[in-house]
Amino acid sequence: MKKIITLFALSTLLFFVACEDRSDLTAPTAPNTGDADFTRFVSIGNSLTAGYQSGSLYESSQVYSFGKIIADQVGTTYEQPLISEPGIPGKLELHDLTPTIIANSELGSLLNSTYAAPYNNLGVPGAILYDLIDETGFTAKSAARENPYFSIVLRDAAFGASIVKQALNLQPTFITLWIGNNDVLGYATSGGTTGTDPATGKLPTDVPTFTYLYNQVALALTDTTGHRKIAVANIPDVQNIPFFTTVGPKLSASLEAMGVPAMVYQSTHTGMGFGVATTADLKNGNVLLTLTGSGATAYLGDRSGAYYAMNNIAVPTGVVTDSAFGFSPYNPWPDKFTLEPAEITIAQAATTNLNKVISDVATANTKTWVLVDINSFFDDVADGGIMIDGINFTTSFILGNTFSLDGVHPTTRGYAIIANEFISAINGKFKSSISKVNVSSYPASISLNN
Repeated sequence: MKKIITLFALSTLLFFVACEDRSDLTAPTAPNTGDADFTRFVSIGNSLTAGYQSGSLYESSQVYSFGKIIADQVGTTYEQPLISEPGIPGKLELHDLTPTIIANSELGSLLNSTYAAPYNNLGVPGAILYDLIDETGFTAKSAARENPYFSIVLRDAAFGASIVKQALNLQPTFITLWIGNNDVLGYATSGGTTGTDPATGKLPTDVPTFTYLYNQVALALTDTTGHRKIAVANIPDVQNIPFFTTVGPKLSASLEAMGVPAMVYQSTHTGMGFGVATTADLKNGNVLLTLTGSGATAYLGDRSGAYYAMNNIAVPTGVVTDSAFGFSPYNPWPDKFTLEPAEITIAQAATTNLNKVISDVATANTKTWVLVDINSFFDDVADGGIMIDGINFTTSFILGNTFSLDGVHPTTRGYAIIANEFISAINGKFKSSISKVNVSSYPASISLNN
């Protein structure tokens, strides 16, 4: 039986809204959108635009994507590729308060696949900047990338052979563009083992490539008449997300309690190079451990090779399994679960450099573009938290209210915050007075499944 944790205030609000007779009330006044025209509103991006949450794309999260929230505030049509519960893939669910997080084994399906036009929400989970203009067949691309969303969201090349072309097919009057996150995040979440640079595939997308592609996208999307407006967001710092800030500090506390001063991690993608992370390194974020490596902490110190056996992983060349796992240079903690100091520096530099590209393009198109500085906002959330509508938002895993169970993507309330950040920037730039949403009126998003 699924039990959904929501705030009492929300359920009370919904009850009275449902029961109140509003027939004698004046209809709400249409919002003042100033110089911005939302008649045909399109969002372009990746999973953050799609409304992805807790490792999945599913309807009860999608209806709170930041684009949908903005569309509701301005009263415009906004079609999305809605996927039935429990999503694709099955979403992560909290099974007890230990906590135990398990992916639902079932799959959802696309509910409106016959919609006879491109979707207004063209956020494709997993998309990098290049994917916006790439015209590889969607089905073939989904197969090659092991990513179903290209074929799910884009469906038919008759609507346009690329994400940008499908967007333009709708003749948009307003666009949100949030792309580039995966051009850094892919490298970081893999522990620096894979990347998106075209030369090596081992690093974040390089600045010249990103600059060229972003300018190509900007050229295609910018309306020379000046009527179409574009709100563009930048890339948040990966170090601020629970995916990187959860495991290390908790492990540090455990090691200190046992009197263990450090752990040993593999520091090269092949071979047996290794590094040492002290408990202070883990606590202070000098070495980051990924959330996907949390299960491997149970095998620390094991001398039987259980980590490899239980996960059906071939023992890497040079690993001696009767050495203490995670504490010996002959059996180090896996590289893919570690972002070591040099890799942190690479990710930081990429974020800074790619954000400058985004800022420069927005400045060059200043009459019709506005920059939404999401990076600075999440820096503020990471720096001790921020109070919004009576709720304290931090970057703590699960309890911080900001991030969902995958440690990367926002909660429903997190998406509401992002929508408000876009609305603030739009109001400031385009002389509009679009109302922000009350974040506390949105579902808390964490569910218990027992």
